[in-house]
Amino acid sequence: MSAAIAAPAANATPDIVIDVHRLTKKFGERPRVRDRAAETASITPPNAAKITPTACWGRCGMPEGAVAYGQSLRSAAADPARRWLVGVVLAVIVGAAYFLAGRLGVGLVLQPEGVAVFWPAAGISTGVLIALGPWARWPVAAGVLGATVVVHLVIDEPLWAGFALGVSNAAEALITAELITYFSAADFTLDRLRQVLGLLVAAIVGTAISGVGGAVIYRLLSGPSADMVVSWRHWFESDAVGIITVAPLVIGLAAVLRQPPPRIELIDGVAALAVLAVVTATIIFAPAKFWLTALPVATLFPILLWITARCRPVFGAAAAFLVCFTIVSTAVFDIGHFGDARIAFGDRVLQAQSTIWFVAVGTFVLAALFSERRDSEARLTRSNMMLERERDNKLMNAQAITAAIAHEVRQPLAAIATNAGAARRFLRQRPPDIAEIEAGLGRIIGESHRTSEVFDSIRALFRKPDEERRPVDVNAVIRGVLQSLGGEVRDRGVVVRTDLMSGLPLVSGHAGQLQEVVFNLAHNAIEAMSATPSRSRLLQLRTALHGADAIAVEVEDSGPGIEAKQLEGIFGAFVTTKSHGMGLGLAICRMIVEQHGGQLTASSDGTHGSLFQFVLPIAAAETAGGGAE
Repeated sequence: MSAAIAAPAANATPDIVIDVHRLTKKFGERPRVRDRAAETASITPPNAAKITPTACWGRCGMPEGAVAYGQSLRSAAADPARRWLVGVVLAVIVGAAYFLAGRLGVGLVLQPEGVAVFWPAAGISTGVLIALGPWARWPVAAGVLGATVVVHLVIDEPLWAGFALGVSNAAEALITAELITYFSAADFTLDRLRQVLGLLVAAIVGTAISGVGGAVIYRLLSGPSADMVVSWRHWFESDAVGIITVAPLVIGLAAVLRQPPPRIELIDGVAALAVLAVVTATIIFAPAKFWLTALPVATLFPILLWITARCRPVFGAAAAFLVCFTIVSTAVFDIGHFGDARIAFGDRVLQAQSTIWFVAVGTFVLAALFSERRDSEARLTRSNMMLERERDNKLMNAQAITAAIAHEVRQPLAAIATNAGAARRFLRQRPPDIAEIEAGLGRIIGESHRTSEVFDSIRALFRKPDEERRPVDVNAVIRGVLQSLGGEVRDRGVVVRTDLMSGLPLVSGHAGQLQEVVFNLAHNAIEAMSATPSRSRLLQLRTALHGADAIAVEVEDSGPGIEAKQLEGIFGAFVTTKSHGMGLGLAICRMIVEQHGGQLTASSDGTHGSLFQFVLPIAAAETAGGGAE
């Protein structure tokens, strides 16, 4: 117990045993590692590289973040002087906080019995130690020990008594926090019911063990008049209440420092706490008959439910602390029901402590349950969003594949229809032009084969890049495309000029896919010149070396060109400059070229035609020498 359980006799002077457990999570956070050896080795303060308390807050979620934490940890380990300085600063802060909380606890001792109903110092030391983690053990223990010794020297008690009680107080915080550390799979939070219940069990165990030491010390200090059982019970009750009510508040405040709540939640929580304070005061000053039923405490339930359901657990911890502190204060200063002298002292203490336990435990359990539900709802919402996104992506992919197939198949089908129409005209002539008919039927057969190759090419886009790669003569591919476009070129009055480099090295790739690239670029160029006068329609195709290890293919037209604004996203999916276009041709061309390790670019001045160029790497066997005939 950190507090003063005065010796039971009349000569007993209230003892202040100050428990400075762990400061707050402001200065750090327990490591997530469950390895006990690693925890022992991690005694180095998290932000020891920065010796101010403010710097230590960075580990708790302030701007430094996890990377800064790791860097400062290594820096501190390399500089023992800084590590010790941070520990000393922490010990001083813990000691000061514990001393002030201990003095507050002494002020709340019930007279004349000298019994501490509520010992907040125990909650501060335990909460700080849980918040900071194993590395803060010795600074917290040193701060508790030093504060306890100072308090007992102030009240003129022997030095040995202050030291012994300080050891008991420090042990209480260490035992409670160690139990939490051992049984928590991750950092302790108020968001999990299992961890909240673990805090209750750890508080009971820790105060029960430390109470034995406190009872023995009080017996040695006060003599036979000090009943050890009574001393142990007072120690246990006051310290357990202090830990249950104050430690969660300290832990919750540390969590808020790491991740501040939204403004609406902050306003909501503060408003609920204000309403709770008014309701608590109303209950305290209610008539005596009003207290004969459970209604007073039950009246708090709707407000507590409001706080725990709508706000973070820190607001629930604050609510429990507010109610408990109000009950203890009114009991100490003889105000309201708990200070009614007509009620037996033992009954008043029992009522106060029972109410505190009911409010605190109920609030924390509700806060944990609602927090778990909020987390589950958030995970469910994220899962639904991911499922919807996955569904939309699949639908979009299916639409894109369907559109790509339609786009690619339409061209050979149109060529088949054109050649069939030409063959029929030649057949109607008298006499029929057999040579032209045979040539048209040959083109129809070729376009039919190309239709099949279109499907093979699209399927190949979704295979591994190296599958079915063969040496390809790009010049031969270009000649085949021009042959397929021969009828359209004549019908539209387009002049075709080719400048194909002889001996052009072969490239490694899929001939059908590269044919689709050239066909798309040439067909787009022919369509782009539809608004150009017939005598000016010129389509140029060129091949040349591009450096020592690549070739370049250029398709240039004499159309109106492409505006700079449209040129920026010309290769995007569903982007088109045609009124009837699908916007997939150039996107597919870029995909094919990039899968062959090349690059497709476009240029235009916006008035005098456009130039499309794609560069492909030369096949490995061709790099050393040799090329297409």
